[in-house]
Amino acid sequence: MEKFILWAQALDNSSPDHFDVRGKMLSADDSVRRQEAVSSVSSVIKNGTRVYDVSGVLLTADDRHFVLEIPSAQRDLSGRTAPIVCYGEYDVVESDALGASVAVALDVFAKRIGRTLQPEHFKLMRISFETLKKKSSMTKLVRTVGIGALALAFLAIVYWLAQRGW
Repeated sequence: MEKFILWAQALDNSSPDHFDVRGKMLSADDSVRRQEAVSSVSSVIKNGTRVYDVSGVLLTADDRHFVLEIPSAQRDLSGRTAPIVCYGEYDVVESDALGASVAVALDVFAKRIGRTLQPEHFKLMRISFETLKKKSSMTKLVRTVGIGALALAFLAIVYWLAQRGW
């Protein structure tokens, strides 16, 4: 859990939200660290790309960070779905291990705050990280090929100019 920020809104919609930042539960009066956690999550959601969206399991990622939203079985007082949010850094190479770490962290956090997560959502969560791995690998490949193509074009222009005596 030391790798992640975990966040869940209070079910009564009036109590302070639940935050675990890198393995430490934040108290209700730790407003600075709570706001930093919210800002980190919001930044990825605002600037990242939605990678996965199936049955309430949402995964958004930018180049280095992810935000996973997974619904808990409980609903808030208004009857709305009460998702639990997990934020962290990712490395495409380690995405399989990351998915397992996120699953454990979410399960521990959910139990600590009196929530339950559905087994089918854990399966979808693992699929979401597999999707992230595929998309990230493809993006990296396209970026590498693009840079290579630009380098070749530049070399071709330099060679052409050298042949013309410039």
